[in-house]
Amino acid sequence: MTAAHTGRTPVTGAHAHETPSVAAWVGETPVTVARVEERVRLLRAGPRGALLPADGTTEGRQLRRWAVQLLVTEQVVADEAARRGLTAAAAAGGPPVELDATARLELGSVLAAVLAAGPLAQALYREMTAGVTVGDREVAAYYAANQDRYRGRPARLVTHHYDDRPVNGGRSYLVRQGEFAEAVDRALFAAPEDAVVGPIERHTFVTGPLRAGTVTLQRAAPRIRADLLEAARRRSFALWADARCARAVLLPGFEHPGDIRQPDHTHRH
Repeated sequence: MTAAHTGRTPVTGAHAHETPSVAAWVGETPVTVARVEERVRLLRAGPRGALLPADGTTEGRQLRRWAVQLLVTEQVVADEAARRGLTAAAAAGGPPVELDATARLELGSVLAAVLAAGPLAQALYREMTAGVTVGDREVAAYYAANQDRYRGRPARLVTHHYDDRPVNGGRSYLVRQGEFAEAVDRALFAAPEDAVVGPIERHTFVTGPLRAGTVTLQRAAPRIRADLLEAARRRSFALWADARCARAVLLPGFEHPGDIRQPDHTHRH
């Protein structure tokens, strides 16, 4: 959920006296309570269902509000896709939009979930962000501002166990020369790629690629440009989605989870 979603307009005008069967309006399209309950049921039946809060609790009501946001965003995406003539069948053949942890954080949980689950949303994302570009000045500025990433000691990617327990959740991470005791460090940086190093002083590593101490701008530029471009595309799409979703009318009981005016908002002083 992104910040632009947190300040919904109170229910006024044409939809001010709706029955409890409607949770929200996206333009003239209702998001019914039945759809919200069905989405919550599917979430509870999913692989992480056991982790979800119980119905009737503050957290359970917040989950329903989150489900409303999900349905609102899906409707906004569907409306824009229809306006552009995009169909789910045509979208299914496109390349997937990969979302790592950073991407999900930038997009917010709702938009990330919609993008991850829907070929139509991904097709709309590709079309709407196709014209986003990153210039040479932006690449050079990023390189200059992040010298710690490109200059310094040699480094290598490793997966690491200490006392047979995984470090960093078993995920690979970057180790710079000199970070470990001399015996460990010497063996780690002398080993070929894909070697098992250790156990030495209770450390065991599987070595990844070895990186030189200094990476020039010319060498770093393609990766920097790709990363900045994907971030810029996500930012562009998220700003558009936030603005469109902010127009939705949310009925009482289905306010945005982050709206400080609703009774279940958890950040209190």
